[in-house]
Amino acid sequence: MKTLIKLACFISILALTTAVLSDSHDDISTSKDWSVEATQAKGAGIPIMVIFSTEHCPYCVRLREEVLKPLIHNGALRGKVLIREFNIDGGGKITDFDGERIRSRIFVSRYEIFATPTVVLVDYHGKPLTPPIVGFNEADSYTDFLDEAISSAVMSLAALHWPRFAGS
Repeated sequence: MKTLIKLACFISILALTTAVLSDSHDDISTSKDWSVEATQAKGAGIPIMVIFSTEHCPYCVRLREEVLKPLIHNGALRGKVLIREFNIDGGGKITDFDGERIRSRIFVSRYEIFATPTVVLVDYHGKPLTPPIVGFNEADSYTDFLDEAISSAVMSLAALHWPRFAGS
């Protein structure tokens, strides 16, 4: 009887874990502690993609659904970039890349966000590696533009850390 109960518990936990993992696979995480994201990206040697959005932005939804989630699902971004979303409507304080607490509006104004969605690719210190990608029109062209920006950010990040190889 105890073995049967243990087996039932194990199956329940396995089913729950599988459901959570499959649901979060296509999910885009949000962040209010950029020092955690910086540590994670630095450890992986990849840039951070910050997607600035608002709650009621139809173009933000389209970017997520038509471009980002499919790219995440098919593994095209795996190992290339750490993706995090930041809702600019939220107030209060957040933790900056250096661990300091700052107001969220200061974080948003640093990147001169005036429209959503805006995608900014940054290094571990929050320094932009490429010009921002502002707005969203059509999925195919956006995907191509995003791919070019990610490649450029990866090369810029590599040049920052291995400057003697950058000119090779």
